[in-house]
Amino acid sequence: MANLKRTREDILNSTIDLVHRQGLQSTGLKELFIVSETSSGSFYNYFQSKDEFAHALIDFQWQQIRDNIFLSTSEVNNDPIQRLLLTLEKIEVKHLQEINCAGCLLGNLIVDLAEYDKAFREHLQKVFDEWQSLFSQMLRDGKEQLRDQIDPDLLAEQILTMIEGVLLIARLYDQPERLKRGFSGIRQLIQSSLKV
Repeated sequence: MANLKRTREDILNSTIDLVHRQGLQSTGLKELFIVSETSSGSFYNYFQSKDEFAHALIDFQWQQIRDNIFLSTSEVNNDPIQRLLLTLEKIEVKHLQEINCAGCLLGNLIVDLAEYDKAFREHLQKVFDEWQSLFSQMLRDGKEQLRDQIDPDLLAEQILTMIEGVLLIARLYDQPERLKRGFSGIRQLIQSSLKV
C-alpha cells in the first residue's frame, strides 16, 4: 500500500535511480508511484505533471552534485587546482561505485528531453552553465598555476565536455577500466595546462 506521507524529497530520492537507468520518457507514471510508494494524489500534490516532476528531478540531482561534490571539496583544500582534481576524483569514484554504470543522469536527460520540450533544453543548459562556471571559478582562482596561454573558461568547457563524453561511453561499454582511462585523460589535460 502506498505511503501517503511521503515528502517531495522522498519521492525524488526514491525515483532517481529508475529514471537514471530507464530514462524519463520510458518511465510511466504508474512506475513512479510504485517505486516512490506513493499514491497518485500524493504525487500530484507535489508535481502537477510528469514534466514538472522532471524539472524538479533535474534541480534535485544538480543540488546533490553541488552539495556532495563541489561544496565538500571546497572545505578540504585551499589550492583551487587541487580542489579541481579532487572534484574530478569524487565524480570518478561516484560513477565507479555504480553497478552497471548508467552514466550521468543530467547528461542522459539531455538525450531524453532536450528535443522533447524547449523548456527542458533551457533548464539543462542553465544547469550545465552553472556546472561549467564552478570549474571556471576554480581555474580562474588558480590562474597563476596555469600556463599563460590557457583560457580558464575554455578549459572548464573542455573538462565538462570530456566528463560527459567519458560517462556516456562508460554507460555504453559498462567497463570500469574505460571510465578510469577517460578520467585519467581529463587529469592529463589539466596537468598539461599547468606551468612546469
